[in-house]
Amino acid sequence: MRYSALIQAVRDKQPKAILEVGTWNGTRAIEMLNVAPEGCKYYGFDLFEDATPETDREEMNVKSHHYVDRIQERLSGYDATLYRGNTRWTLAEFNEPVDFVWLDGGHSVETIQSDLDNVLRVATPEARIFLDDYYTGPIDTTKFGCNSIVEKYRHEVLPQRDPVSGGGWVQMVRLFRD
Repeated sequence: MRYSALIQAVRDKQPKAILEVGTWNGTRAIEMLNVAPEGCKYYGFDLFEDATPETDREEMNVKSHHYVDRIQERLSGYDATLYRGNTRWTLAEFNEPVDFVWLDGGHSVETIQSDLDNVLRVATPEARIFLDDYYTGPIDTTKFGCNSIVEKYRHEVLPQRDPVSGGGWVQMVRLFRD
């Protein structure tokens, strides 16, 4: 499973502040915070209950939706702040420095590009930046996934991969800022 590489990256980096786009049910947040140093700040962004069948279709989302209040309860005991809404606005207004980024929100090229542009503004020079949704197989990567976006940067496609419903594979990418 590709997420093991993400958790190992947090363990290796020992970040002071993690930004996750696509908090969903909070599981990945808890996994990352459990290996991060004590006092690590977590910022989580998601549509949460603002998601609709239309946004699911536009973003190729197949997962269930969760309420921000319930996820905040799951994250009690951690220094965690959640932001509900479309990241094209919520992330655009965010201005805290972060040294670890996990982008796994919307799947459309437009949303991923917007999310990446916004996190690059707040990522410290030494930040580690990871993106999900690098696809191989029958998925149209001109519309979905980070494939065309990461080509503009020095990057590494991590070897861990998971099958995609309908065929193909999904992997993570580490982005390097040079």
